[in-house]
Amino acid sequence: MTFQIENFPSVILEELAFILEPQDLLELSKCSKSLYQIFMSDGIWKSKTTLDFGDLFQIYTIITTATGFSLDPALAEKFSQEPTDWRRYYIQKNKTISEDDTALMDQADAEYANAQAHLETFQQEGNVQILVQVASKMLWILDVFPGHAGCYYILGFILFVLNKLEEATILLQMGRAVDPSFEPIDALEEEIERIADGYKGEEELLVDNQISPALHQVLVEVFNRFDVDRDGALNNKELDQFIFITNGAHPPPAFLRQMGLRFGANKRGWLSQEGFLAFYLEQTLDDPSETRNDLGVHGYDPQTLRQKMEE
Repeated sequence: MTFQIENFPSVILEELAFILEPQDLLELSKCSKSLYQIFMSDGIWKSKTTLDFGDLFQIYTIITTATGFSLDPALAEKFSQEPTDWRRYYIQKNKTISEDDTALMDQADAEYANAQAHLETFQQEGNVQILVQVASKMLWILDVFPGHAGCYYILGFILFVLNKLEEATILLQMGRAVDPSFEPIDALEEEIERIADGYKGEEELLVDNQISPALHQVLVEVFNRFDVDRDGALNNKELDQFIFITNGAHPPPAFLRQMGLRFGANKRGWLSQEGFLAFYLEQTLDDPSETRNDLGVHGYDPQTLRQKMEE
């Protein structure tokens, strides 16, 4: 009994196309008309390109459409429109990939580290142009090193901070496909899922970037619980007790003084109720999950903000 390769199931032929080099596929396609139609089809080469080099055209479209960013003009020229001949594109692209170039890899890792630092700057300053620059840099790295999962993570994080959760999830899934062991992707996906679930039942912490009425009420209750002398401020002993119960450790005296100086204090330098609320506004804007965790420690349901029933 003889086996003819063109009689193999299409799924096997497609997998074969994904494995073989372009020249090998060309030679194999010459064996029969049916094989030529399969191995030279534009769809096969598009899928092969996406599998080997990622879909930078889709990534570019997702980033620019979801955010409205005007990325590096050279990126627009390169990725705003898909190629008309995917086989030719693959062959050209295959020649440019330099995954064994140590110098280029070191440069990419350095750029990735710089991008992480820039994101921290954005969180402090809120300058959206920083995100534009970082997004452009990540696409350039992926153009050379399509297996760099960290770039997908940072692009997903940018979409996350802009509240584009669905698009962020798509980028994170791409990153997981190239490196399933890259743990930051798992952590960010869990945060996105938590937020998505929150949209279905969580009490809001913020309204127009200010503490929500529900959170305000809870924070005042917590503050009053530690304001033993009822003077509208937490002295060093009271603030120390609050921080100890919240975090499980006593802060240094200098930290207690800084709290009042930074967020608001009475004439004696003790953290006022307004300062307490200002602290939680800053924390909630930066990391709402941290505020919910604090409320859980102090006897409130982190999701509904309702006081838990005492057992």
